[in-house]
Amino acid sequence: MEFEAIPEALALDPEQWSLVVGFLGFREEPSERVPHLVQMTPDRVEAVLPVLVARDLVRRRDTAQGPRFGLVPLEDLLGRAADRAGDPDLFDLEADLLRRVVATRGMPGVTVISSREDRDPTRRVPEITRYADTLMPYIDLRLGTRCNLNCVYCLLGHEDRTTRPVAEVVADLAFGRERNLERVALTGGEPTLHPDLLKIIAAARALGYRQITLVTNGVTLSIPGVLDRLVAAGITAVGISFDTPDKATAEALWQSPVFDRVVQGFDAVGRHPQLLLGSIAVVTRRNAAQLPDLARWWADRNDAMDNLFVPNIDFVMPEENAWLHRDDLVPRLSDVMAPVREALGIAHARGLPLTFRGFPLCLLPGVERYSYDRYMTIFRLVRGPDGDVFDRTAIDLLRAKGPQCRSCMLRRECTGVSRSYGNLHGFDELVPVRGAP
Repeated sequence: MEFEAIPEALALDPEQWSLVVGFLGFREEPSERVPHLVQMTPDRVEAVLPVLVARDLVRRRDTAQGPRFGLVPLEDLLGRAADRAGDPDLFDLEADLLRRVVATRGMPGVTVISSREDRDPTRRVPEITRYADTLMPYIDLRLGTRCNLNCVYCLLGHEDRTTRPVAEVVADLAFGRERNLERVALTGGEPTLHPDLLKIIAAARALGYRQITLVTNGVTLSIPGVLDRLVAAGITAVGISFDTPDKATAEALWQSPVFDRVVQGFDAVGRHPQLLLGSIAVVTRRNAAQLPDLARWWADRNDAMDNLFVPNIDFVMPEENAWLHRDDLVPRLSDVMAPVREALGIAHARGLPLTFRGFPLCLLPGVERYSYDRYMTIFRLVRGPDGDVFDRTAIDLLRAKGPQCRSCMLRRECTGVSRSYGNLHGFDELVPVRGAP
């Protein structure tokens, strides 16, 4: 949801509120790490942070190694705003959601991707609905951070590459089954690098998981027999990252000369027509102009196989690696809408249900039903000391909208832009839709 009552009661503009939200993700950090952690450029942090410190919303602690910053205790922050809330009921609702975010920070749990309840057939595409309903709801289960690529836009950044112990992964699988979840997506890093992947798939099957999706960069699938063994173990769907059919651009984005092997991975999936196939292209400044060619490449693949294939173009999130490379990677949305619209038109004309994520609906009038954000929602299922906690707020806070979006007819279903994008480029590109499509 969008927060209105708390930032208004604290008299915070969107940039100041974004910085406060960024501080919710950690307790205290040295000044040099703050810009990266809150995804705000150093010059803007330098301008905004002193205002929040002066208002005692963020605390500065001087140490021998330099100043450190952290949000004041949440109850102190909320106490300063409570008496000035224009809508006390809305304020209380937002306050409880923020309390949940802080209380569950760092607690063990799983990420769940669930379908949105929207059964109006005129707003949905049958193939996308069938694809989504087959896969969802599912646990997004990371097997580790180890990877054989180092994509310049990777959301894992430069953290240490590790592999999770099998017992830990199986415990998450059991936690999901205890909550009646029957679908799981195995992600990474690169999940095919886990030495016990077949054991994990077997454990998922033994626990009663009906759908098991492998989310991969496709490189390992090029090895003869690998996908055959994974299918025999129980894999039912595959998602392959693929950003462009231009080999040089792709290998520069992935920082590895593996283009031909990824294409072979697609071919391997085509030999198993019972597998659902998805593919995600991350739209950056480098590959945006090639999106129409990508749509043709995907459509050619679709014509050559019998799998239910639903690809997606996903606007880059300026976080971790992408934040470090933001000047080179993150365009303004308005600069890439022409090739995005052309790619969607090419794919749809050829019967390929190409979807999109991360693009505000106001920028793509007429194709709103191909927004994959309309088909899914994300939340955290956390093991709390007093029982399960369902938290969507921490994930929702990664997105942001401009003040003008409050008058948009699509505000309840549009996810706006990533908060980090708003920190970089603002919200002036977003234009409220006055009549529902």
